[in-house]
Amino acid sequence: MRPQFLFLILILLPLMSQAQQVIKYDWLTSGEKSGFMEVTHLDDKHSVTTFEFNDRGRGPKLRDEIWLNDQGIISKQIVTGHAYMGAKTDEKFTLKGNVARWQNTLEADSKTIKDKAFYSAADGTLYFYELLVKAIDASKEKKIQMLPSGTASFEKITSTRVSLGDQTKTVHLLAIKGFGFSPTYGWFDDNYRLFGFSFGWMGIVPEGWGANLAKLKELQEAAEDNYFRQQAETFGEDLAGVTLIKNINVFTATDAGLLKDTQVAIENGKIIAVGKQAEVKPTRTIDGKGNTLMPGLWDMHSHISLQSGYLNIAAGVTSARDLANDHNQLMEATKLFNQNAAIGPTVYRAGFIDQQSPYSAPTGKLASTLEQALEYIDWYGERGYQQIKIYSSINPEWVPELAKRVHKNNMKLSGHIPSFMTTEQAVKDGFDEIQHINMVFLNFLADKDSDTRTPVRFTLVGDKAGELDLDSKEVNDFIALLKKEDVIVDPTVTIFEGMFLNKAGEIDPSYRAIAEHMPADVRRGFLSADLDINTDNEAAYKRSFQALLKMIKKLHDAGIRLVPGTDALEGFTLHRELELYAKAGISNEDVLKIATVNSARIAGQENVGTIAPGQTADFILLEGNPLENISDIRKVALVFKGEKLYKPNELHQAIGIKPFSAFH
Repeated sequence: MRPQFLFLILILLPLMSQAQQVIKYDWLTSGEKSGFMEVTHLDDKHSVTTFEFNDRGRGPKLRDEIWLNDQGIISKQIVTGHAYMGAKTDEKFTLKGNVARWQNTLEADSKTIKDKAFYSAADGTLYFYELLVKAIDASKEKKIQMLPSGTASFEKITSTRVSLGDQTKTVHLLAIKGFGFSPTYGWFDDNYRLFGFSFGWMGIVPEGWGANLAKLKELQEAAEDNYFRQQAETFGEDLAGVTLIKNINVFTATDAGLLKDTQVAIENGKIIAVGKQAEVKPTRTIDGKGNTLMPGLWDMHSHISLQSGYLNIAAGVTSARDLANDHNQLMEATKLFNQNAAIGPTVYRAGFIDQQSPYSAPTGKLASTLEQALEYIDWYGERGYQQIKIYSSINPEWVPELAKRVHKNNMKLSGHIPSFMTTEQAVKDGFDEIQHINMVFLNFLADKDSDTRTPVRFTLVGDKAGELDLDSKEVNDFIALLKKEDVIVDPTVTIFEGMFLNKAGEIDPSYRAIAEHMPADVRRGFLSADLDINTDNEAAYKRSFQALLKMIKKLHDAGIRLVPGTDALEGFTLHRELELYAKAGISNEDVLKIATVNSARIAGQENVGTIAPGQTADFILLEGNPLENISDIRKVALVFKGEKLYKPNELHQAIGIKPFSAFH
């Protein structure tokens, strides 16, 4: 080898190494690796990122190739693979001169830009945030125009040291603004290279650095607490003395029905009088302008966070039942809500237990043995939980013993039906409540080989539910069993509306009524599909969704108690859930009772859920009359929560949502 050539190789080796730099990240679920992200820098302006993780048989698998221009702006991007629920991802973006063009499964559009603009892929990877933060930092105004729309900026919140063996580095928590309803929090090093993200029970950090995630999560949650504390200081009025709401029609949720042209008085967070005959000397009078006052709504299938609390109150949801969460996080949120230090509903808690498996749930308690599961039930009981929810990986043979221990602790047992178990057997073994309407159908559609720990629990119902004879003897016998055992059903049918009917590029029917009120990036998210709905399966999935609605009506007519829940975008999804109950054929009055007094009584609460003297002052003023038009449930004008008064228009406008009510 010639000396000159050897010298050239020695010079180029560092450059070649730099050009092919590979940065690896671990995706962690409850501290255990369940996926990865790998960023390969082909040169300083060209990278390929691969990203995938497994969450109970679901999860994205993406290849994201990005080219930057000399200003650090994305000039070309190609994303392929599939999204979280399996829908296809095929996205292309180009920026040539001042013309940006993009096409994906949701949209095909272009835009002429006057200045720098940064593209946000519909299904990109987290590496996007590193490129975005660097572009924002390089801009003179410390903010940047986004494509398709919006503006992004960031604020440094706090810093900390992280370590791996003898390696240490400083990382900074940034609040990235311009996406969704609240800041996106991420961790970056001194040069704004991505270090990690914490997403509740999931997170991502550089390969091998997972031991640091718990500390980062704690610091991030403190920052989130502070953000929502500031919201609570800004919004919400104290109701001192006696407040009289006059000129209203009152849906009492009792046998009294609708009281017309009347008034309600409250003091110290309690209703003290209903009706014009009551003699009160109000400190404050509110003119209801002929609108409808009714009890606050209940979401009986929630996963509480500080953001969900804010959205719930803005939507008139004053009570929520949490069905799976991190204990410490849930207790902290509940404390803040109860102290009015954050805006949120009254929270009722269900403990969550699953069995260790490749498809285990990502939160709650994971048991390896029956004895351990029984200990977890006692643990939740000692901490005041009212219910235990079990999940799909639980051994069916455990269920009778779990039910006995749950009932011994004066709690109720509910959940997904464990895989390889019939819903009928779960009821006979002690279930008090069934989560999700698909679990009712799986009793008839699943066979001994159906692994419902996986997305089969969705696709099997989508494929076959429309073929089930709902008037058959086996269906009627099963419903009779539910009635005999007084088993409650929590349908969450809205999530199946989107799953079974929504095609990529169309607004999710569950959110069609609110899409134009939402910030542009949230509205864009409504174009995404969960499943690959196409010409081959579209008709079958439509029939199946109609079957879900027919089953809900059949259950209601048989006297099976229903509870309304979301398991999705808080507040807005509950409104749609109630609309779908009405669409199924349940009367508006019954729908409203399901969402108020019935849920309260199922939760064991006697002092809330109706409009009557002595009840807690948790109620809402609606513009319109939901007894006549159930969709008026969306037009929440005022929310009374104990000794606080909230104005949804203000809450919504603060996070970029256009008001739903003209009341002022």
